Amino acid sequence: MPLSIRLSIFYGSLCLFSGVQLPFFPVWLKSAGLGSSEISIIIAGNMLLRIAAGPVFAYTADRLDDRRRVVVALAWSSVAAGSLLLLVNGFWALLAVSIVLMSCWPSITPLIETIAMKATREGRIDYGRVRIWCSITFIAASTGTGWLVGWFSAHVIVFCMLGGLLTTLAGTFLLAREVPQPKKRKRKGGQLIATLQIARHPVFMLGLATGGLIQSSHAVYYAFGSINWQRLGYGDGLIGILWGIGVVAEILLFTQSGRVLRVVGAPRLLMLAAGGAAIRWILLAFNPPLWLVIFCQALHGLSFGAAHLGALHFVAQSSPPSLASTAQSLYASISAGIMMGLMTLAAGPLYDHFLSEAYLLPAVAALAAFAGAVLLQYRWQGGAVVSDEEEEDAG
Repeated sequence: MPLSIRLSIFYGSLCLFSGVQLPFFPVWLKSAGLGSSEISIIIAGNMLLRIAAGPVFAYTADRLDDRRRVVVALAWSSVAAGSLLLLVNGFWALLAVSIVLMSCWPSITPLIETIAMKATREGRIDYGRVRIWCSITFIAASTGTGWLVGWFSAHVIVFCMLGGLLTTLAGTFLLAREVPQPKKRKRKGGQLIATLQIARHPVFMLGLATGGLIQSSHAVYYAFGSINWQRLGYGDGLIGILWGIGVVAEILLFTQSGRVLRVVGAPRLLMLAAGGAAIRWILLAFNPPLWLVIFCQALHGLSFGAAHLGALHFVAQSSPPSLASTAQSLYASISAGIMMGLMTLAAGPLYDHFLSEAYLLPAVAALAAFAGAVLLQYRWQGGAVVSDEEEEDAG
C-alpha cells in the first residue's frame, strides 16, 4: 500500500477521537456530575500536561530512531486509559484518568507529523493532501457525535471517544516500519547537547513563538465563539454551518499546500496567517453582519491552516533530522500547551467582562505574531539552525 494512503488513513483515524473529545468531552464531564470549576481544572490540566509529556515521548522516539514503535505504545496506552472512563466516577478519579489519557494521545501527533514531514521532504507524499483527511474525519466525528447525543443523551460520548481511540490503534498498524538510519559521528554529549542548543536558539524559538501566538489567538473563538453567536441570536444549525465553513477553508488550503509552500515559503506563510488572524478577530470583536462573519470564517484557512503549514515546515527545515520528533514536540508544547493554555485562562474573564470585544486580545497576539514572522523572514537562512553532528576535519 502506498505511503500516502497509509498516512491518509492514519490521519483520518487520529482525528476521529479529537472530533469527539474537543467539542463534547466537557459535555460528558458535566453529565457525570462535575461542576464548571472542576471541568475547567480537568481541561486546563490536560492542556498544560502537553508541555512535559510530549517532549519526553518525542525525545525517546528520536533516541530509538523509531517513531512507529512509540506511536503504537502510546495508542495502546490511550485505549487503556479511555476504557477506564467507563469504570470511574468522581472528580479525582476522572482527573487521574484524563491526565494519563491526555498525556499519551496528544503525544502521537508530533511523531506522526515528523514521519509525514520526512516523507514530504523526500518527495514521497504531498503533506497537505494527506493531512486533509484529519479535517474531514473531524467534521464527520463532531457531526455524528452531536446527532448521537441528541438521540441517546450525553452518556454516549465516552463510547464515541473510545471508538475513536480504537480506530487510531488500528491505524497505527498501517504505518510502515522505520529502518534505523546509520549512526553518524556526533559531538560529545550527543543528542542531549543538540536538544539544549536548539531549544535555546533564538531563531528557532522565534519561529515557535510566532506559530504559537497565531494558534493560541484562537482560544477565545474555541471557548466562546459558539456561545457568543448564540447570544447574538444565531441558531444552532447556522452556528454549525459557520464552523464547517472554517474547516472547509482549511481543507482547500491543504489541497494546494505543496504549491503554496514552494511559492510563498514558511515565514511568508506565517505572515499571511498572522495578518488573516488579526483581521478575523478585529472584525468579530465588533459583531459584524452575517456576510462578514462568513468571510471571517473563511479566514480560518489562513489563521489556522496557513499557520499550521508554515510552522510545521519551519520546524522540519530548521531542526536536524535526529531531532525531528523532539523539535515538533517542542512546538506542540509551546503552542498547544503553554500559549493556548494561558490564552484560554485569560479568555474566560475577558469574555465575562467584554463579550465580543474579548476578541481584541487575540488580535493583538496576531499582530505581534506578524512582527515575529517578518523578523523570521530576515533572520532564518532556510536550513537547520544547529547540527548534532561533528564537523568532518578539512583535508
